[in-house]
Amino acid sequence: MKLLDRTLRTYLGYSIVVMLSSTPVFYVVIERLFIDDVDEALIFRKQTIQRQLGRFANEKALVQWHDLEGNTLLRRVDPKTPARDSIYDTVYPEQIDPVTTEPEPFRELSARLQYRGRPLQLITRISLVESEDLLQAIVLTQASLLSLLLVGFVLLNRRSARRLWQPFYGTLEQLRRFEVDKNESLALPPSGIDEFAELNQTLGVLTNRSHQAYLGQKEFTENAAHEMQTPLAIVQSKLERLAQTQPLTDEQTGLIGTLSGVTVRLSRLNKSLLLLARIENQPVTEVGPVNLSALLNALLTLSAESIQAKGLHLKRTGLDDGPIEQTNRALLDILLSNLLVNAIRYTQPGGTITIDVQRDRLTIANIGEPLTIPPDKLFDRFQRGETGAGGVGLGLAIARKIAEASGYSLTYHFAQGQHKFSLTLG
Repeated sequence: MKLLDRTLRTYLGYSIVVMLSSTPVFYVVIERLFIDDVDEALIFRKQTIQRQLGRFANEKALVQWHDLEGNTLLRRVDPKTPARDSIYDTVYPEQIDPVTTEPEPFRELSARLQYRGRPLQLITRISLVESEDLLQAIVLTQASLLSLLLVGFVLLNRRSARRLWQPFYGTLEQLRRFEVDKNESLALPPSGIDEFAELNQTLGVLTNRSHQAYLGQKEFTENAAHEMQTPLAIVQSKLERLAQTQPLTDEQTGLIGTLSGVTVRLSRLNKSLLLLARIENQPVTEVGPVNLSALLNALLTLSAESIQAKGLHLKRTGLDDGPIEQTNRALLDILLSNLLVNAIRYTQPGGTITIDVQRDRLTIANIGEPLTIPPDKLFDRFQRGETGAGGVGLGLAIARKIAEASGYSLTYHFAQGQHKFSLTLG
């Protein structure tokens, strides 16, 4: 979730809670104010009628009187008449048409008045229908205004936040395009916001340091690999000359053979590490059309002696020609060669290697025992399936790096006693 959306969601949730809780509170408060206003009107009406009772000639005329709307009347006091004044809510039927009535809420006052020393009961009421209509209109208006305010807040916040965060997204886009191996400085957009300006400055320094560190690492790797090749070649040459001197004891011959093997292994290790560094630090160049089947056949021809020496059986399925891939031929050659060497090395004598070529996938499978290491560690550096099987433990790591650099996907799967390496083509 984006930071803007998370912040907006918090504010939006708070605003909705405030709106939902304030609307009923507002309704109750306004209703209470209306009721108080009606109660004051009823009390004022009582006081006015009390002052005007002297206009009636006699009590009979007084009790027969009522206002035009029938909401005020006077009657004689009986034993059921309340002794104290009271205001209460009540409902009376309202005639809608000759056959239909509808209940109508009223606020009613029952009070005692004095007429020439004799008590009378005053019943007067005020309809609450108009008050309720007005109250609902006010509450609806208030809810509408709050909703409009909420929607306006969301829209304005999004618009202003998008404008304020535009430098950040510009910086993010520049970071996506930044490549440490290219001699290009990070061109960050200027910003009038202090925090973004400081971020851009820090990122500029950081990327420059990363580029310098990359150049230093690249130079060290190339220099180290170059400098190691010369003494290794000298050692190997001296060992070969030493092996030709006579006489040599069996012990000396064994020691020379061991040293020669170690030297060869060191040379292979040095070349593999240098190749890994170049793949990781340099983009794939010199791309051209490569016939996968033709390249594979050439590698199988070169590996024929090793396959025959172990008595292995080779099974080819799928396409005999193609597919044509737009890639670097040398890197694809190394990738396929490493997969073939791995299959030959870890297949038991007399076993079978199956190679399947399809338009979008190459699969190399060989019979063998389950791995002695976790499958997810197989493509790590210096990981080997069997101790003493030869190799330096970098072949599959190099194959995976080449696949990634070329836009391919190299995966491993073990099923039904077969180790399967699948190269998904782009």
